[in-house]
Amino acid sequence: MDIDKEKERIVEKLIKEEDLTRSEIIFLLDNFKEVSKREINENYTYHTITASILEVGEDLYYEVAWRFSRWKRIPHEFHSQPIRVKKAQEKADVYKPYDD
Repeated sequence: MDIDKEKERIVEKLIKEEDLTRSEIIFLLDNFKEVSKREINENYTYHTITASILEVGEDLYYEVAWRFSRWKRIPHEFHSQPIRVKKAQEKADVYKPYDD
């Protein structure tokens, strides 16, 4: 398999908003740069929900949400198709000690 051609094919499907197969989503996770990751433990830490943000092109990002189980008999599950997201700067309030 030519990885670069497969990457191009998957990016085209994402841009056209076509559904990806399970194996294509796994390929996406394995072959594109992960720029952010959030993990949430579920069911007393037996499962972990992971939301990975992947950079698939210049200023082109997709989120893949999936469930990872610590039990080998339970396969990884993908909650939805990859969702296009954008990089945004968030401004947070900063609180400093009050000096009289």
